[in-house]
Amino acid sequence: MEEIPCGYSQTLSKFQQLLLMRVIRPDRCVNAIKNFIIDKMSDYYVKSPPISFQKIYDSSTAKTPIVFILSPGADPFSDVQKLVETIGLGMNKFKFLALGQGMGDQAK
Repeated sequence: MEEIPCGYSQTLSKFQQLLLMRVIRPDRCVNAIKNFIIDKMSDYYVKSPPISFQKIYDSSTAKTPIVFILSPGADPFSDVQKLVETIGLGMNKFKFLALGQGMGDQAK
């Protein structure tokens, strides 16, 4: 993190620096809050937990489908395919559909 001008890095507490960041650069608040949490507690509270596809499958039922809402660049296909092979579901019962452009009709 860059030093705040006029000596504010030394005179303000970390929380006050966070408030100042909120006023001056609201676009950087998420990252600043993340750094504040890491500084005060640890990075345990800001890291995403590892995904266990087996646990996801175990918590599903025949009436509750598994739906992944992904961020750009995320592709769980290979992990889900490994799970399908592990549990012996077979590719004939497994349907994979990416809802990209123009895929709405196929999803129906």
